[in-house]
Amino acid sequence: MLKSLAFFFVAVLSGPGVEFVSAQPANYIDNSRNTPSNERAVSSEARSEARRLYKEGVKYGLAGLFSQAAQMFEQAVKLDPQNADAHFALGHAYFDLQQWKNAIRGFERAYELNPKDAQARDLLALARTYANQGPPQSNTPRVQAPPSAESTQVSMSVKQVEPATTKTVESGNGNEPERGNAAANDLALTKIYRVGPSDVLDIRINDSSSPQSTLFTVTPSGLLEHPMLTEPLHVSGLTVEEIISRFESELKRRALTENPKVTIGVRDYASHAILVSGLVKDSGTKILRREAIPLYVVVADAQPLPEASRLNVVRSESNQTFEIELGNATDMNLLVRPGDVITLLPNVTQFIYIAGEVKLPGEKTYRRGLTLTQALIAAGGVTDKGKEARLGRDDGKGFLVVTRYKLKEIESGKVQDPLVKPGDRITIHD
Repeated sequence: MLKSLAFFFVAVLSGPGVEFVSAQPANYIDNSRNTPSNERAVSSEARSEARRLYKEGVKYGLAGLFSQAAQMFEQAVKLDPQNADAHFALGHAYFDLQQWKNAIRGFERAYELNPKDAQARDLLALARTYANQGPPQSNTPRVQAPPSAESTQVSMSVKQVEPATTKTVESGNGNEPERGNAAANDLALTKIYRVGPSDVLDIRINDSSSPQSTLFTVTPSGLLEHPMLTEPLHVSGLTVEEIISRFESELKRRALTENPKVTIGVRDYASHAILVSGLVKDSGTKILRREAIPLYVVVADAQPLPEASRLNVVRSESNQTFEIELGNATDMNLLVRPGDVITLLPNVTQFIYIAGEVKLPGEKTYRRGLTLTQALIAAGGVTDKGKEARLGRDDGKGFLVVTRYKLKEIESGKVQDPLVKPGDRITIHD
């Protein structure tokens, strides 16, 4: 029998050159859909209650309780009849229950409210076909939903810690092209998507209008099974363009069609998962629609709480941990990749240490944005003998790197007042 097509994660957040998918069951909820404005007035209270029922229905759907999900969506559309997303979700709940007439009703209304919704149109056609002929016993799209955020358990115990930022490379050492190539490679990751297990592909051959489903799911082993192929095609790690090329080559080899034209798109994204937790409003599993996206996009989507001031990014492929402050714009450009775990954390009391020609030496509390001059003022100011500041900083590998600053040059504006970091050792010399 037809397996469930529901609960893929497709709520889209677009960043500059990237796309991001929030971990919400998107064949039930697709916030990228442009719902038309209401045809009749709906009170704010009714609309709010409809949204609550809609979210409850989503939770039931995630648990596989499709009947309960349908009940929630039925109540939601009664309160807010112009909510295209709720009608679409209602149709999908009945689709999973194989109640084709009710599914048709939900999809028809969703498509009527939003004629640009290609997904509602396609599933409406599929539901009508199944209502007349019954669901096919084979060659059906096999869909496996990724685990919900509630059931995902991630260990945050990571021993290896690496600094979030790359070391500055001094000019003249011959490494600039290497850095440039690395930056170009990183940028390329934000522009491509490589298909993986559980992704759902929409495959059309020669613009066929066949009533048979065009949706096929990549197997856990990364294979694509299609009735036009003699054997499964390994597609995991390939772009859509690469899959099209291989698919067409196979059709030409078998001479099944003259000048085959294959069109493939990713209908549901599922393979590139990350986890966001900690001090955020919207925690849980998120699905990327690119090989990598900037960290600031992920954090913005998760909506950090006011008390969040820093975060850790745990990279599963290398077991690295990046420790980043939310206010550090440079570090927030770090590219997030599939498998990463992001945890937003509260501020903790940190210290700097000041000695030498100052009036009040000792341990001082650090705050974000603290400069060298401000730190010296916190230490009571320098004595008459104080001329030079030596700032010692851990390089991330246990070695202390010392930088010297002439205090008069900072005061005159010739040299920028440097930012201080937690753990810095400042010594004032004559």
